[in-house]
Amino acid sequence: MEPVAVPSSTITRLPTTVLPLADSTPSFTIKSINKSFKHQYANIYFVRLRFLRAFVEKEATKKWKNVPGSPKLVPRVLDVLKGQLCFVIGTVYIDMPLKPNVLEDIGRDHSIPAPPRPEKIHSQDDQVMLEDESGRIKLIGNALRDIQVVTGVIVGVLGAETTSGEFEVVDLCYPGMAPQADEDDRMDIDDISRTNSDGGARNEYVAFISGLDIGLSPAAEAQTQVLVEYLTGSCGDLDGQGFASQISRLIILGNSLAPLGPTGGTADEEKEKEEKKLRRHGNDNASFSPHPIQNLSAHLHDLSQSVALHILPGESDPSGSILPQQALPRAMFGHASSYASFSCETNPTYIRLVPGLQGNNGDANSTASPSSESMPGRTILATSGQPLNDMCKYVPSVPTTRLNLAEATLKWRHMAPTAPDTLWCHPFFTIDPFIITETPDIYAIGCQPRFATRLVKDGKRRSRVILVPSFAQTGILVLVGLKSLNVRIVRLTEDVLAHVT
Repeated sequence: MEPVAVPSSTITRLPTTVLPLADSTPSFTIKSINKSFKHQYANIYFVRLRFLRAFVEKEATKKWKNVPGSPKLVPRVLDVLKGQLCFVIGTVYIDMPLKPNVLEDIGRDHSIPAPPRPEKIHSQDDQVMLEDESGRIKLIGNALRDIQVVTGVIVGVLGAETTSGEFEVVDLCYPGMAPQADEDDRMDIDDISRTNSDGGARNEYVAFISGLDIGLSPAAEAQTQVLVEYLTGSCGDLDGQGFASQISRLIILGNSLAPLGPTGGTADEEKEKEEKKLRRHGNDNASFSPHPIQNLSAHLHDLSQSVALHILPGESDPSGSILPQQALPRAMFGHASSYASFSCETNPTYIRLVPGLQGNNGDANSTASPSSESMPGRTILATSGQPLNDMCKYVPSVPTTRLNLAEATLKWRHMAPTAPDTLWCHPFFTIDPFIITETPDIYAIGCQPRFATRLVKDGKRRSRVILVPSFAQTGILVLVGLKSLNVRIVRLTEDVLAHVT
């Protein structure tokens, strides 16, 4: 009989500390003072254009200063002159015949079922416009075929007005990636990677997951149980447990609960008819099963005892439909809410982390680790994927990819440009919190069809973009190293556990 392997030293989890956000970082919490729906949505576009116009002008002047003809900036869209090369800044609006129209929905014959909505609202008949406070002008030109834009993006366009009153575009310019916190004090990521590989030091990882879909099927819940056992070190060999101890935090990017809906079948249809008869006579025996929430709470309770955890609401979770989705109530999760390591976040949300323990982490005796002293904090921008899913409707599937769109949002400095046109959001009056004022180190987008990642670079600025797929469908747990921003994935199923670099 072979002896049981025993670790030579106690396996301890590497810690990380949440730092307070900068004053310039927008908050997605809707407080009672600004929880009003009396304002017009046009205010969001005005605020967006006023904030980003200066950045676009700076980039456009630098990009087109050597263009023959010395194009000048025209302050307003309607002030462009026919045949004169110039550039103008405004908000993109795409007139799309396939876009849902609320007036058509109201006026249609409701006795006839509505046709299913297409997955994409892009078509060959789309018309691209540029607008500002003065008016709107139609954009044409071959340059529009080679770029990807959606409604709500602030751009600068170089070209000239034609005799028909349209603006023929030669080139476009975006605001570019926003500044990054402490970018002058950062080591290059490649240097950090070489240092870690040479020294063999352990790396603090942040784990990202989405689409647990608790309540979908017994198989999905069994897979979630394997996830809990893996993160808590209850399964795997010593090497696997040692690697899992480097995962300092878990961030759940929405869709923790399966969407509610009919299961289908003849028996269910007959049951639904009987329930309708009862409701018609005043007996509303609406049935609600608390088991998915109870099961989710139990899993989160087990995880919170071992690893710091952040949970964001998603499209199928019991939260509001408009963005930003507010944090789920802590009381909803039972005993898990009693742990300081358990946090309910808004969707989207910013989280700033630093490796090691800090004295302001709730423990007066804790001190900063050597790794946290040698590197600045990392800023994470996490969303549950609704903005990216909505933007994908505006563009053809080929050659545009979800990863390209996610990268483009960093260069547009806006994470949800299609809000409020086709993406529901709160009618903010004086701010647009979806503007990216600081380039995040990690840009995590959940509830995507498949995993993808890219390191976006712009000078010293670096941002690791990751698309996190549904865990219930793929069993993928995404890990990002805080020091080098390297990415690893762990595939978990009911009976298989494998690491893939």
